[in-house]
Amino acid sequence: MSIPTDFSDRRFLIIGGTSKAGTTSVFNYLAGHPQICATEAKETRFFLDADYPLPSAKRYYKDGPGEYLSFFDFAKEPRGEAWSLEATPDYLYSPNAPRLIRETLPNVRLIFFLREPISRLLSFYQFGKQINEIPQAMTFDQYVNLQRTGSGAYSSRGYCHPAYRALQHGRYSTYLSRFLEVFDRSAIYVAFYEELKCDARLFMVSICQWAGIDWRYFRDYRFEVTNQGVKMRSPRLNQVYYEAKQKARRLVRNRVGLRSILGQVGAKVNVIYRKMNVTNRNEVLISRSTEDFLSRYYGEEAARLKKMLGIEAPWPNRKT
Repeated sequence: MSIPTDFSDRRFLIIGGTSKAGTTSVFNYLAGHPQICATEAKETRFFLDADYPLPSAKRYYKDGPGEYLSFFDFAKEPRGEAWSLEATPDYLYSPNAPRLIRETLPNVRLIFFLREPISRLLSFYQFGKQINEIPQAMTFDQYVNLQRTGSGAYSSRGYCHPAYRALQHGRYSTYLSRFLEVFDRSAIYVAFYEELKCDARLFMVSICQWAGIDWRYFRDYRFEVTNQGVKMRSPRLNQVYYEAKQKARRLVRNRVGLRSILGQVGAKVNVIYRKMNVTNRNEVLISRSTEDFLSRYYGEEAARLKKMLGIEAPWPNRKT
């Protein structure tokens, strides 16, 4: 099948945020669905601002809107109406991403997953160390204070690496408002990481119903958490392992028999891999003053989300 020359020929589904809230797992779950045509790599980062401090193979401002189609293998697309899927969690935080997506893709829907902000901040701190973005000697208190004082590692364009903006990025309502300014509420699906963790099957069924695809695909699905925050002996080996698994899933997504065999073999391989490359994570120590600051800083976020979206965040009340 040839690549369409008009974006109106296709429907696009974009997971736009937030990081450390299950986006990788959900992308992989959806990527195997027969009504989904997913990008080979999870994140295209195509619609990020030109000076947003994350690398990307192609970007709107440099390569033009038509290059977005190059991320999708339309020759392998499923039959019938399908969604073209990608996931770039930092779209949520890129100021011009909402406008660029809206102007480029006439048939698009966006999904955002949110997580209790302090839990996400802790997870980002641990993950940042795992990928060597945060110094191993930096304490959590130092990490938070660095962001409070604005002395993070800024780029020449005035942007701070996302690892050092995680504190403010937990005030989701500020960033979601940009998308609500240019998209109808019906085009935006917001769910919570805590719900995914509690019942992944129900979580995915709800997404399928909203997107109008067959939810029965997940009836007997084996859910596996991907990109989980753990301490790795070799981060590079971890990256190669999960990239190989994602590619294997896509190869068998329309072959039920092979998909079942792959799931059984993959489960056994995963047990061996985790014994080989996963080690115990050190406990994160948080001072009372930092804990009190974070409780105040995020204290009104659940209420702001409820007012904006009309949904209740399943987070514990924080003193303000």
